[in-house]
Amino acid sequence: MRSKFHVSSAKTLLSRLALQAGAIMLLVAAVALAERAHASSGLCAAGSACDGDLPAATGKSTYRYETALQRMAGHDAAVRRAELSDQDYTQFSGVGVIACSVDGTARTATAFLVGAFDIAVTVAHEFEKDSIGTAPTDCVYNSMDSLGQVRERIPVLYVKSQWQSEAGASGQPAKDLAVVRLSQPSRYAQRTMPLGRFSGANGPIVMIGYPSGSGADTIKRKARGTVYDRSGDGVAAANLAGFPHDVDTRGMTAGAPVIDERTGVIIGIHTRLPTSRNAMITMTDWLETTLRAEMQSHAEARAN
Repeated sequence: MRSKFHVSSAKTLLSRLALQAGAIMLLVAAVALAERAHASSGLCAAGSACDGDLPAATGKSTYRYETALQRMAGHDAAVRRAELSDQDYTQFSGVGVIACSVDGTARTATAFLVGAFDIAVTVAHEFEKDSIGTAPTDCVYNSMDSLGQVRERIPVLYVKSQWQSEAGASGQPAKDLAVVRLSQPSRYAQRTMPLGRFSGANGPIVMIGYPSGSGADTIKRKARGTVYDRSGDGVAAANLAGFPHDVDTRGMTAGAPVIDERTGVIIGIHTRLPTSRNAMITMTDWLETTLRAEMQSHAEARAN
């Protein structure tokens, strides 16, 4: 009787040990998976391909974009929007506002100086006629200080718009680009902005811009986020309708420079697509050629 009891107890003990061993193995496996997931998320944040981590029926850019928007609704929204420091105001002193009058109503867009203190880049739709055919007039480039006070108003000498300059470009979101020549160089701006090509890979960005409209709020804003890659099926980045980003652009008008946070180079321009989704449009061949011509013209004018 005693031997049977010992055998039964031994079996029970072995069963418990086996269950505990299985639980430990499961725990170890879970920890390993968690570490792998953490490592994978780090690779994704660094811009590596993570297609295997996404639902098969969901496009990777849409999935990442929507996931990021959900994060924005949480506690980190305040982190993604920040007031500019004194250093920021120096670094981004070449970001101003183009304001035009359309039938007595103000129309504004953020613009940034490139290559020279009298050459700016912004969006083409700023200079389009309204629904009844009224063209914008009295366009002026404005520089504001840290208090939102206007430090200079420089009349626009002329505008070269890709929508108007290139056949078939009118209305295309990817070509919503304009180069503006000011009547005189900005004296308030301390530096111009470096503009480069976008590689097409997702990564961290910073956006600098101003509120839209003609209200009393004229404080320059800074916001952080991520721009997301798009599958263009071999189509060049400049021909895509726009790269989605998750920057909180409330209070920012179109034309704001989108800056690669890792390099400090402008890789695109903020705009809104017809679908009302925020997007970044990138440098086109037209924009690069036009800027080179304007800078050459500027250099020749200074030489004379």
